[in-house]
Amino acid sequence: MRNNNWKLKETSSSDDREKSFIEFKAEVRKLRDKIRLPDAIIKLLYMRGVDNYAKIHKYFKPTREKLYNPFDLKDAQTAADRIIAAINNKENVMVLGDYDVDGTCGVSMFYLFLKNFGIEPEVYIPDRIDEGYGISFKSIDFAKEKNIDLVISIDCGITAVDKIKYANSLGIDFIICDHHQPPDVIPDAIAVLDPLRNDDTYPFQFLSGTGVAFKLIQAVCKQLDKNDYPFSLLDFVAIATCSDIVPLIDENRILVNEGLAMINDSDKIRPSIKMLIEISKITNPNISSTNIVYSIAPRINAVGRLGDAKRAVELMTSDKEEELKELAKVLNEVNNNRKEIDKTITENAINICEQFFQEENTNSLVVYNEEWHPGVIGIVAARLVEKFHLPSIVLTKVNGVAKGSARSINGFNIYDALKQCEDQLIQFGGHYHAAGLELEVSNVREFRKSFNEIASSTLTNEQLEPELFIDLELRFDDITAQLVNILKYFEPFGPANMTPVFVTRDVQIVGEVREVKNNTLLFKVREYDPKSYSNVAFDCVFFSSDEYVKDIVPGKRCDLCYSIEKSIWRNTSTTKLRVRDAKFYYN
Repeated sequence: MRNNNWKLKETSSSDDREKSFIEFKAEVRKLRDKIRLPDAIIKLLYMRGVDNYAKIHKYFKPTREKLYNPFDLKDAQTAADRIIAAINNKENVMVLGDYDVDGTCGVSMFYLFLKNFGIEPEVYIPDRIDEGYGISFKSIDFAKEKNIDLVISIDCGITAVDKIKYANSLGIDFIICDHHQPPDVIPDAIAVLDPLRNDDTYPFQFLSGTGVAFKLIQAVCKQLDKNDYPFSLLDFVAIATCSDIVPLIDENRILVNEGLAMINDSDKIRPSIKMLIEISKITNPNISSTNIVYSIAPRINAVGRLGDAKRAVELMTSDKEEELKELAKVLNEVNNNRKEIDKTITENAINICEQFFQEENTNSLVVYNEEWHPGVIGIVAARLVEKFHLPSIVLTKVNGVAKGSARSINGFNIYDALKQCEDQLIQFGGHYHAAGLELEVSNVREFRKSFNEIASSTLTNEQLEPELFIDLELRFDDITAQLVNILKYFEPFGPANMTPVFVTRDVQIVGEVREVKNNTLLFKVREYDPKSYSNVAFDCVFFSSDEYVKDIVPGKRCDLCYSIEKSIWRNTSTTKLRVRDAKFYYN
């Protein structure tokens, strides 16, 4: 953490941007009768692209009536017509999805939707090890055995050209709901819904796979004059959207906000989601996007990583208390097992990386071990990025080939990098920051060399430094009750709408410093002024590393980087600072 390169966003504005900000601030000032905002809030909004009154209204009130027309999505009309025909004709339908949270939430949502309209669909989640990601020939053979007429794939399918060709030859129709980058040639399915299609003009490109499937459900329900029904499924959309790390802006912000409202409503919460919250031991009375990402999502993901992801679907679609308890217990136990495997493999991978650093100059990491469990290599790749701040690929051996997960840093499009190496790969797919790939084991060494050449030629020294983005510089006098209350309305937080981070210069640690557990430090700070003693002091919590402990002592001065949190204890509200980093003053 000590090597973090602090980047203050407000100081990186161009002259034109500063002029535009002044105009925006003047516009907001004219609206005093409608809106009263501190300057710090205005700046935060502006830097998030919320630069006029209409956008402010949408940002602070992300409600369902602001959702886009589902029929603006390419192929939505065709897909809706085909599903309505299947409902009217009582056809055999199968819902297929990826084994992660996005896939299993999407399948659960679509299963309940079809069941509500009189169809009991088959559910198919591919086995991570035997079949790998996406639509497989095995899944199509299964559909044929079950006399399936129509398959709806969720969170996968956009690259399955040969699989859809095979399904067509068997007389099985496919509707694809995906959000991954399409190839140059897309599958010849009945309908392909993907907002990233080159020929799609949908106004928002960053839906999750479940989000795309939700838009299709909206389209069907509009046709059937059941406009309110889709909103009963928004809890699935919220969990999937938060878990899949897509930008929490625009339509995603609306979907998550509405879904969280449903989860936090004791009269509306789904029994399965309530059970997941209980087994996750979440004590926060209001479930947030952070709770989903760090507590709920890992338990759903675990069964897809180490076992049968269909168990997650069984849990999310059940309303029987005893069954829910048993399935939740299974998810929790598998997640605990996942943690142990993850820890061991991460330690092994770090040792390999450190050996690389001793032997060669590398700007990327590609590590391979045929004994690693394929279900956790994505997590391990993310941990390598977190530790070394380098694009990282973790590979293991599955069915005779090297199969892996890739994770990246800002400034390096890992999907494009893999595309430049595609002659060395069997297949690949993914996004800017994350991807999956397969290659021959014999090609791993050469691929590592090629990938590192691309990383070395692309990344600058500045990009290779860990970055900590800071939204604003504040004085402690700026942290008023009004500012703290308004910050709450910036939620839900996630990619492209992260928790605001602030810096205050020259603060001093005052009073007692307490270490509670695992280097978690509790202390107070005030702004330093040798001429007068400020009465404005804030409680801080710092999940620090060993190297910080010796510096967090009374009287020490530093520049403090933090986010602002409001906590309530026994009906008393207090403001505390969650410290992100500190730069200490040394005489």
